[in-house]
This record gives sequence, C-alpha cells and structure tokens, in this order.
Amino acid sequence: MTISGFYKSDVDPNMYLKVEKNEPVILLLYVDDLFLTCVEYPIFLCKRKLDFEFDIKDLGLMHYYLGLQAWHKPNEIFLSQGNILKLIPTPMVRNLRKLRDSESNFVDSSMY
Repeated sequence: MTISGFYKSDVDPNMYLKVEKNEPVILLLYVDDLFLTCVEYPIFLCKRKLDFEFDIKDLGLMHYYLGLQAWHKPNEIFLSQGNILKLIPTPMVRNLRKLRDSESNFVDSSMY
C-alpha cells in the first residue's frame, strides 16, 4: 500500500517510508494523528503532496505525540514520557487478614 509515494514498513504497520531528494522520510500514522520526520525541505514537499491528496492540518513542530513530550532547541530535541506515570492514592483495606485455604494444592513455581 502506498500513501503519496510512501511504502508501508515491514517492521511496523503504522510506519511508512520514502526517499525524497535523497533523504529518508518517515511517516508514523496513528488513528488521525500523523508524525512526519526528516530534514526540513523534504518535509515541506511531503506536506504539500499530502495536503493535495488529503485534508490535513499542519500543527508545526511536535510537542506531544502518543504520550511522548518533545522540547526543541537549536540542533537538539528532548523527549520525555514524564506525564505517563502519575502518583495517585490507591485505596487498600487496612488490617487485612489472609485466609488460608486448606483445600488448595500447592503450585509448582518451577513451571512458570
């Protein structure tokens, strides 16, 4: 399957690849989100072609994509998944007494 000259990756079903002006271009697609990466000029060309073929909205540089945050500085990109794990209180029964089931068989832990 091709999307505007992109070929589906054998490694990831949501990744599409192509070469534009001798530069690799990677397109990641997830539901209605699209992430496009390569050097600047081929991105411009790809966005023009995709906009001609599909109704797209250019949100500029990536700041957040599927739980991944990105910060950009000149010649640097910082990635973080810091917002995925959050400390939240977990209710737990106090003074829980475990009941023993004399009818149950012991499990052979070497099988796992």
